[in-house]
This record gives sequence, structure tokens and C-alpha cells, in this order.
Amino acid sequence: MNRSEFLKHSLTMGLGLPFLSSLLTACDNQSLFGTDFQPTFKGKVLIIGAGAAGITAGYILQKHNIDFQILEANSDFGGRVKRLEGLADFPIDLGGEWIHTDPAILSDLIADPAMQANIDIINYRPKTISIWRNNKLRRMNFASHFYREYKFKSTTWYGFFEQFMVPSIADKMEFEQVVTNIDYSGDQVQVTTAAGGTYQADRVLVTVPIKILQGEMINFEPAWPQEKREALDTIDMPAGLKVFLSFSERFYPDIVMESLTTGTEKTFYDAAFGKDTNDAVLGLFTVGESARRYTNLGSDEKIVEEVLNELDTIFDGKASRFLQEAVVQNWSAEPYIQGSYSHYGSNFDSTMQILLEPLANKVYFAGEALNEGGNTSTVHGAAESAYRVLDRLLKV
Repeated sequence: MNRSEFLKHSLTMGLGLPFLSSLLTACDNQSLFGTDFQPTFKGKVLIIGAGAAGITAGYILQKHNIDFQILEANSDFGGRVKRLEGLADFPIDLGGEWIHTDPAILSDLIADPAMQANIDIINYRPKTISIWRNNKLRRMNFASHFYREYKFKSTTWYGFFEQFMVPSIADKMEFEQVVTNIDYSGDQVQVTTAAGGTYQADRVLVTVPIKILQGEMINFEPAWPQEKREALDTIDMPAGLKVFLSFSERFYPDIVMESLTTGTEKTFYDAAFGKDTNDAVLGLFTVGESARRYTNLGSDEKIVEEVLNELDTIFDGKASRFLQEAVVQNWSAEPYIQGSYSHYGSNFDSTMQILLEPLANKVYFAGEALNEGGNTSTVHGAAESAYRVLDRLLKV
């Protein structure tokens, strides 16, 4: 049971094991992960966005000697994968953090038997779990039997891409290139940036967050078909926030959940769980209306103040007493992200097929919101979507 499922069931009820280092071995899923690609496409691909999907797409194209270029609006790769260093003696995921599936997915994504993917993994099964409800902290450690996921022990999702994919494509990435227009009316697709730069390619793969498309920050010529626009608007990408606080002493359990309404999520968790460290770092992860309550405060300082007030209420003032430093990652305030991750309502299959349909067989789409296999809202799902879409694009 993953984190979201665990929270939903635990809170409905009223209301993981020490870390395990493992060597990753590839799963037998070679069709999906591209080792048997037989590309017939010989032109150039322009990738918009250097998040998990964009990086993976570039990595695949590089392996198949296909000409490509990546344009990224921010000053660094990663998208919603971001690393924090210096708060503790281990790196921290400011964005996507959990692996959410069998860790062998990492070797599958690399898809290179010659590359040694020896990555230490934490078998994330928290032992001490509490729920904050009606101003009382209640233990529910029994819930640990129902929750198990995986996390990186000594690296991060950012570090994974940095080590295994980015080195082979670094010279193909251009940063601070804000794409504003994609014209696919001619034989080639022409892409224009906010700075006035123009790029041409035979195919374009758009991997930006769904919020950017919904806000029409990129203009398409011709305009999207009405059916595609309506399908896009059915997806929710709510507010998202992470806060990490380092303390001189640990005074909290592995997890503290807060009783919330459906459609929102808020969890305090020991960010140092299973790490080789004595540092005390508490993380706050929240999505939806509970996150919006923080993001509406207007500044990181006010967000930290609010979080400390809450923790002081729960833990009798210990948060303020032991606080050393706090870092806020407000994903809703990131201009080229603007939220957390996708949430689908009904009609998932039909909506997905409409959104994945390329524009004139020239402009394709991938990302965490566009994984037809169902692994939406995850980092590995975003990377996986690149394999799925390129399997089509390269055979056109």
C-alpha cells in the first residue's frame, strides 16, 4: 500500500522495517523500456522541458543516435525533481521523493546492462505513527503493518537522473529557454521562445507540467482541437508544498497525519528515517486545500511561522525550542510548475487517449500526467511516459 492509499484508509479508520540496501536488477519488461526499439524516424526531435520525462526522452534518443535538443525554462534540469543539500548531512528530495513501486524500475529506466546501477534503497516502513485529531495526538502504530514503500538512502531522484542519464545528454540541454509558441502548420515544427529565439524540428515532444498547458502559457498554431482542450481542463493539479525543518533534538514519531477532508493530503514525517545520520529533520508534505492554506500566506517566512505554531501545539512548544533551520519548497509559486501533480477524475482512459493523441503527428506529449499505464503522479511514471510516447514517435 503506497502513501496516498495508506493515508486514505488510515484516516477513514479513524486513525515501513529498518532500511534495506539492495542492488537493482532489471525487470523483464524490455518492450516498454525500449531495448527493442526499431526506430524508423530519421529527423530531429525538440523536447520542451527537462523534467523526468524530458530527461528520459533525451536519454532514449541519444542511445538511438537520433538528433534532438532539450529546451528548459528554468536554470537547471529536474522539473519537480529537486535536491536540497546543506540542511542535513544527507541530500533531501524537495520534490518527488518516494519510489512508489519496486526499485527495480530504476534499472529498467536506465535500460543499459553495461551500466552498474548499484543504488542503496530504504525499505520505508515507519514504525511509530500518530494522528492529530481534535487537538489530541493519538498513537496508531498498528498501521505500520499496512504501509510499505521505498526511498533512496544516500541519493535522491535528482541524483538518479544526474548520475545515470544527464551525463550523456548534458550538451543537448539549453536552460532559461521559455517556450511561448509552437507552430506545427508547416512541414517542420517551429518553436519560439520568450527571448525571440526560434528552433525547428521534425517532431516536438512537450513534457511541461499540465498546469502550464492549462494556463495556455504555450500557444499552439493551429489551436488545440476543442475535444483536447476540454479533456485537459478535467485534470486537477492542486497546490503543493514541502517544508523541511532541522532540530537539535528529535521529539516526533516517524509519521504524524492530520485528519483532513477528501482530496487533500498533509503529513509530517521523519525525513531522516533509514538514513545513515544522527541529524533530526522533519518534513511536511501537503497537497490540495491544506497546501493552499500555506501558499496563500505569501512568503516562506510566514509559512515557516505557521508550521512552527502547529508543531508547537502538537508537541508542547518543542518545535520552536529545538529548531535550527527551515527550508520551504513552494511548488505552487514556481512559475513553470505552478502546483503539485495531476489528479484525474472519472473517464481516465478516454481522457488519456485524447490527450496523448499527437497534433498532426508532429507534436507529442509526455509527463507524469500522461502515463497511459496508470502510473500518473509519480516520478517513475513521468519517465516511463517518455518510453511509451517515443515508442510511437520513432515509428512514424
